[in-house]
Amino acid sequence: MRRSRALGAAVVGGILVGFGLWRGRLRRFEVTEDSMSPALENGDYLLATRLDSAPLRGDVVVLPAPGSPDFLMVKRVIGLPGESASIDHGQVIVNGHVLAEPWAKGALAGSHEWQVGPSEVIVLSDNRLASTVDSRQLGPVPLKDLWRVEVRYWPANRIGQVR
Repeated sequence: MRRSRALGAAVVGGILVGFGLWRGRLRRFEVTEDSMSPALENGDYLLATRLDSAPLRGDVVVLPAPGSPDFLMVKRVIGLPGESASIDHGQVIVNGHVLAEPWAKGALAGSHEWQVGPSEVIVLSDNRLASTVDSRQLGPVPLKDLWRVEVRYWPANRIGQVR
């Protein structure tokens, strides 16, 4: 009885994923660099949904690289629409408060200040030691270009929600 329920759930899940892919609301991505390590590793495969509402701080998103829309980057949302954000002495400060970043690996260099527009966010890499492009170089990024990462589906030992 349990086996047939599990099989039924897998079939229904497969149908829903297939429908989402067909409708363009769900997309598959492969991680090909280490800027989000340890949360995401090179070779991880992700499913993401088109962002249709404001993201939450800490959401992992996929966005096109500037000047290379066919190359996609994965980053973490740090600053939300309408906020002020800055980097000072290696810390991220949002609306005057130091942001706790349990996902971050390494300290931030330099200083930056942003006033985030109503349809923008600030994104940073988790692996601050890696040479990478994020809002430190790009500034605020538009919401319309974002996909929210929902789940990692490969490798098998890392399947699950991305945090």
